[in-house]
Amino acid sequence: MYFQQLLLFIIYKFQGQRSSTAAYYLLKGKKSGQTIQDVTYFNLHPFFCLYPKLTKETYEDEIGKLLAENFVVMNESTLSITEKGLHKIVSARRPFYNGWILRGKEFVFWGRVELIIQTLSQFQRNEKKFVPVQKSNEIHHFVKAYLHERDFQSSSFGSNFKQQLIALLENPRLLEIHRHLFVYRLSGYKNSGLTWEQLASRHQMTVLDVKFIFIECLHILLDEITEEKSSDFHALTKGIYVQTPLTDSALKTSKLFEKGYSIEAIARMRFLKENTIEDHVIEIVSVDPNFPISAFITDEQVQKVLQIAQKRQTKKLKIIREQVTDLSYFQIRLALTKGEEVNG
Repeated sequence: MYFQQLLLFIIYKFQGQRSSTAAYYLLKGKKSGQTIQDVTYFNLHPFFCLYPKLTKETYEDEIGKLLAENFVVMNESTLSITEKGLHKIVSARRPFYNGWILRGKEFVFWGRVELIIQTLSQFQRNEKKFVPVQKSNEIHHFVKAYLHERDFQSSSFGSNFKQQLIALLENPRLLEIHRHLFVYRLSGYKNSGLTWEQLASRHQMTVLDVKFIFIECLHILLDEITEEKSSDFHALTKGIYVQTPLTDSALKTSKLFEKGYSIEAIARMRFLKENTIEDHVIEIVSVDPNFPISAFITDEQVQKVLQIAQKRQTKKLKIIREQVTDLSYFQIRLALTKGEEVNG
């Protein structure tokens, strides 16, 4: 039920104004103008790219269950939460995620931790030949360099690493199930970590529920790690956080805007459609409060759009444009994005 509660919360945040697949693309981390824009419109940064491996089939199956239980209703192509569904999320614990800047890379951090603990466990028993639980060559190279930079075979390193891990796991923000999942996924000397199926069975949950709780655990741990308190673990966060939330293509467009090029000129230079560059502008504005938009829309026009959106309680472009026919859909999108950015 944990994943379903998460879906209900996201559907609630969409306010019945997005299609039934909007939550799917959000959780997958789809790098489209619409999804990136919706992250800002509806303040959904924590849930972006939470589970890139989510399949459409699994998602639709879960939506079907919510519909069957009358937690949500379908209105044409949009989903809305019911009173029953609202009661379900009001009574639930609010989860903590940081998807916008982690984007699935929490599992790289986990892989590093997992392989280090397995290595330390093996070496403590003088067993230097073992099959690494992690298959990623990138993680192998990172951990090898990390351990060689430290006297990892010394008792002091192992002791310090263990104490830092214990301190992190004792954080009151973690639930007991977080700690359980983290510890029992670990492998060591003659001891293999439990599978997702085994963990789900132990806790009488679905595999999907267990995975999302585990992801939350990693997000909480990463949020707590500091160089001062957990220096050995802080070194394991290198490259985990997204340095710029912009997609590669939007970043290239942003650099051209900095040089003074117009939308039309950038589209020609990059052999892209102008509406693609407009999507990039929306993406840039959603992450950069200082990006100037006066070349596209005036402050008065922004305020007019926001007032209509507030009065009509909608972010549907078609409804808003009926009231401001002199503005393009791009300008309306820009106003909504800038308004949400400013208003938080």
